[in-house]
Amino acid sequence: MKSDNDTTLSERLYHELYDDITQRRLVSGQKLTLNMLKDRFNVSHTPIREALSRLVSDGLVTHSTNRGMTVAEFSPQEIREMFQFTAELEATAVKMCSTGFATAPMESELKQAIDQEKAALENYPSNESIEAFSIVGGQIHDIFYKYANNRFLSEAANRLAARMELMSSIYATQDNYPQIYENHLRIYEAICHRDFDQAADLVRAHLQFSLMRTLENLESTSLR
Repeated sequence: MKSDNDTTLSERLYHELYDDITQRRLVSGQKLTLNMLKDRFNVSHTPIREALSRLVSDGLVTHSTNRGMTVAEFSPQEIREMFQFTAELEATAVKMCSTGFATAPMESELKQAIDQEKAALENYPSNESIEAFSIVGGQIHDIFYKYANNRFLSEAANRLAARMELMSSIYATQDNYPQIYENHLRIYEAICHRDFDQAADLVRAHLQFSLMRTLENLESTSLR
């Protein structure tokens, strides 16, 4: 029978490993052995297995009979497909917001997030502003799904959320912050003008920009 302590340990290990992978402290293809993680966390195998199982479900860890557990690797084609699918999900979410009765609250939340993103950009390059910019950028995308108010759309987005957070750590570099902010601002302005078709197209363009920066950053890293 699993104890409450095991549940707590499993949760803690999951979040630590999740952060390590999405922030690329653990790199793609790196092996994750039970003994290595047992030595690191000083815990039994049970909570480690549970944490790894959740990471496999997230798509951040892969398991094979030959290699065991490894941090997930993505080919350029898989990355393109991931961004393409996410772009269509978010564009759909934006369009669905146009049929709701909560446009004003959505605009208010977007305005607050945009202002926070701008403040973080102006306070760059402090560590606090870098962290704040990354957090707020993710919140802006979440707002679209919130006000689309469609469970199935949100479920599809959630299945990609962890992998897209990893992609974000690759493309959302400090050099790209001004353009990311500008993209978000243009989407917000289109929504304020009730032009949801344009907002959806701007979302697609933003994800295309993010895709190109991701592939470029991965290529430059591999050449070092």
